[in-house]
Amino acid sequence: MDDLTGGEAGPGMSGLGVAAVARRLGVAPSTLRDWDRHYGVGPTGGGPGRHLRYTPADIARLETMQQMISAGTPPAEAAEAALHTPHGRGEGPRSHGAAGSRDALDDSAAEHGPSPATRIRNLEDAAMELDELAMTGILESALRHEGVIAAWEQVIAPVLVDLGSKHATTGRYIEVEHLLSAAVSRCLLAVTSPQAQFSTGRIRSPVILACAPNEQHVLPLLVLAAALAETGAARLMLGARVPPPALAAAVKRSGAHSAFVWSQTSETGDPSWLTDLAAQHPALQTVVGGPGWDRDRLPPEVPFASSVSTAVGALLAAASREH
Repeated sequence: MDDLTGGEAGPGMSGLGVAAVARRLGVAPSTLRDWDRHYGVGPTGGGPGRHLRYTPADIARLETMQQMISAGTPPAEAAEAALHTPHGRGEGPRSHGAAGSRDALDDSAAEHGPSPATRIRNLEDAAMELDELAMTGILESALRHEGVIAAWEQVIAPVLVDLGSKHATTGRYIEVEHLLSAAVSRCLLAVTSPQAQFSTGRIRSPVILACAPNEQHVLPLLVLAAALAETGAARLMLGARVPPPALAAAVKRSGAHSAFVWSQTSETGDPSWLTDLAAQHPALQTVVGGPGWDRDRLPPEVPFASSVSTAVGALLAAASREH
């Protein structure tokens, strides 16, 4: 079980386990396992009867592959190039094809990744090809380099909106939307680790995240949870279809000072129950978001957040008042 501990190499160990390498690269452990299984870019250290561990050469190869994927190279081409660098398996000449040409990227591009427009194009192409590995690599790179809010607002949301428009026009591509949404959800959950929720102690009470009654679209809540995680704020994710009494009970039991409620469709956007919530918990700052709300009927004490950054700012301001 050594490869699951993620600890540094100790006596008798050679290299790092998958969890430690994943943290170092800023990707999910499942991504490293996929790269090993599908492309052969995996650990080589260890000995008979032991789980293999990543050596420095293995990690250098992964970093090469990661940089190339960030620059838009398909994962298969990036893996082939990484395996043929001097530190890779079967040491040989660098690739001189499309993947090899990516090695000419300057240091700035390798460090910061491609522009949002390039990420959008690459993500759309990978989604339309149902290439889950390529989508995951692009999403992880965007989240790592740009941060959650910028990655969502500048890359992910535009692609989802474009796919929605394609579906509305053609009646097709539902499978593309579903696969991309699933990949986005997994990558956001990797950012929102349980350990991060209470690690900094900046805000003791959690920010409660919930969908309106009968609302099932939880992806915006995952985005907000990941954005809050980057700040070190505690979150309490209640998820889809939260009845008003359940939300009120969660506020009382957790001592929360702020809550966010999402409504995607007009069928779930009746705000009348928010007045009762405010009456029960006058110290609670409730923020709402989503196109479903009847904004003309929102209580005056309930602000509407038109973006993730606006929602994060309002929720953190309310939560910090506990101090």
